Amino acid sequence: MNSDPNEMVRQLLGTILEQQKMICGLAQNDLLLIESRLSPPSQEGLVVAAEVVRSTLYSVDALTDKIRLLDSQVRNR
Repeated sequence: MNSDPNEMVRQLLGTILEQQKMICGLAQNDLLLIESRLSPPSQEGLVVAAEVVRSTLYSVDALTDKIRLLDSQVRNR
């Protein structure tokens, strides 16, 4: 990791923006699931909803790994 403070701040802000995007994705997943209960759910619709939720969770897991790596790099600096 570059020890330049400006680069560290840029990485942190990029991570925060990515996290914000994922929070919005999780809210969209919640809305999708709520809306699916308002009408009779189709098997296809539930499969798509599950794929979207799964994809978002994988993205959140990957971001968590990235945050942990950044944390480790800053602590070992």
